[in-house]
Amino acid sequence: MVLILTLGGFARADGFDRGLVTVTFDDGWTSQHTNALPILDKYGIPATMYIISGSINDQPAYMTQAQIQDFANRGHDIESHSVTHPHLRDLSPAQLKTELTQSQATLRQLFGPNAATDFASPYAEYNDAVVAAIKQVYKTHRAYDDDGTDNSGYNTRANYNPYNLRVKFVESTTSTATVQGWINTAKADNAWLILAYHEVGENIGGGTYTTDTAVLDAEMQAVKNSGLGIVTVAQGAAEVAAQAAGN
Repeated sequence: MVLILTLGGFARADGFDRGLVTVTFDDGWTSQHTNALPILDKYGIPATMYIISGSINDQPAYMTQAQIQDFANRGHDIESHSVTHPHLRDLSPAQLKTELTQSQATLRQLFGPNAATDFASPYAEYNDAVVAAIKQVYKTHRAYDDDGTDNSGYNTRANYNPYNLRVKFVESTTSTATVQGWINTAKADNAWLILAYHEVGENIGGGTYTTDTAVLDAEMQAVKNSGLGIVTVAQGAAEVAAQAAGN
């Protein structure tokens, strides 16, 4: 890793022209509409919603078509998270193709032709065959690849791959201070930070990937005040593609 000296200390030489942050939500949980959408509205943050197309209208856990449309109407991106949320590596080529293409077709039928240009693998699982299939259908693929090292979990000029977007998963035990630290790193390094959330709210199961409403509010305030460019996945990918190509 090459470092350059700035007035504020050391910064990465492989940063983008500016630091970016993206907020994503997985699966299409009803709690995202009930508890997260008002917070996104409050801070004016556009989000990328990765929807399990086969779970739409599967109430009460998952959002209705109308609730997802509410996100779309407010400028949030509606993207694909497969049809049934399977382990993609375990599927036959035909099954994999169906999960990718049918999800896109359904989301575009329901939410318009600009939906489902981007994909996030269920369980963040993939292999070469999965990525090759995704490339035939989608413009980007959000994976994981955060091993806890300083460089891991951030997208930079040096590591940028639209089919392996790096991400920080926010868990129930993730503190606002930790998220603020991620933001600070992205700002200092001109990196692209992608945050991934799941359910939002109190007393809705207490799972690993549940974020309390008040915690989400504090973290979205941190995003709003970060000084980073706040973009959807599609917007971020469009902005950094040319920069990464000229790396």
